Amino acid sequence: MTAQRITRQGLLDWLNGVAAKATLIAPVRVEGIYLFRPIVKIEDIALDYSQSTVPPKEWLFPRSDTLFTIERLDRAYELKPPAAAGPRVLFGIRPCDARALAILDRLFLAEPADNLYEERRQNTVLVGLACARQQLPECFCTSLGGGPQEAANVDVLLAGAGEAYTVTVATEKGQQLLSGATLRDGGEMPPAPSLSNQVPTAGMAERLRLAFNSSYWQRLADRCLGCKMCTYLCPTCHCFDIRDCDVGGHAERVRCWDGCQSALFTKLAGGHNPRASKAARLRQFYAHKYLYFPERFGVTQCVGCGRCAHFCPVNIDIRETLRDLQTLEVCPHGSGETARRREPVGAAFGDSRASA
Repeated sequence: MTAQRITRQGLLDWLNGVAAKATLIAPVRVEGIYLFRPIVKIEDIALDYSQSTVPPKEWLFPRSDTLFTIERLDRAYELKPPAAAGPRVLFGIRPCDARALAILDRLFLAEPADNLYEERRQNTVLVGLACARQQLPECFCTSLGGGPQEAANVDVLLAGAGEAYTVTVATEKGQQLLSGATLRDGGEMPPAPSLSNQVPTAGMAERLRLAFNSSYWQRLADRCLGCKMCTYLCPTCHCFDIRDCDVGGHAERVRCWDGCQSALFTKLAGGHNPRASKAARLRQFYAHKYLYFPERFGVTQCVGCGRCAHFCPVNIDIRETLRDLQTLEVCPHGSGETARRREPVGAAFGDSRASA
């Protein structure tokens, strides 16, 4: 990877050129929050934005995604695929969100690959924006092997603020995208911001196995509303539902975001629900990320962005839960019930809200 420099004005001029050739998607401020949206005016881009509320994964795995359209022709039916995605540039993506897309790649690009996701991924260039500061108080990306200046999962990484940015070219796609930019030699990466959180994540798979039947999950679930905020705002959650919709005389089969915290998510046609309790569903949220996904794909399905904790209306904090799981004493050869606790729920971070 090579590093160069670009001025703020040079960056805006380059982005104007990019927008003329491809759909440019970047963070903008919308009613007090930051969201990734197609850009009409370059001046709308929030170059100094804090973490976006909704992760940019929605541009590769949309909230609502038409898989195909069904039209009736006399006595026959015709299935029409959606229009192909054109070239896009996803600008300003934070390193944790870029890492999340690399994690989603392992699922959606595994054979047989999801053709819609694959098409969008191939037609999208990722331009990352390194974190000049800790984005949310709950960020803990360094505890999971990431970092605020990680360039491994983007095509181009920008770092800096104000009047100049360091430009790191990470891939051939990134090099081609920068062909029209005015770059200068001598780029130097600014100092990385320090994160206030260090969360113990080592050995979490085994801790989850031991605590599978622990009463801890029920105590945690007593606060849970089942609102699915944690799953909808997670950059790696990918659960969905399939629906058939009548749209103007034809039918569409649509894939919609769903979440494991829904009471009906795993309910079977015969009426049985293997995760009928909130405790079982909340346990699934953590087990999927730190046990099941690593077993199948070799990586933890969490990037430490902190959104689930930051936006939870009842203050369930993933950092606290991971710390609690490390300190739970469980019976390794029995049912897994908690024998004794060293700390109350949430005490690891000194948060009295967690035990309320």
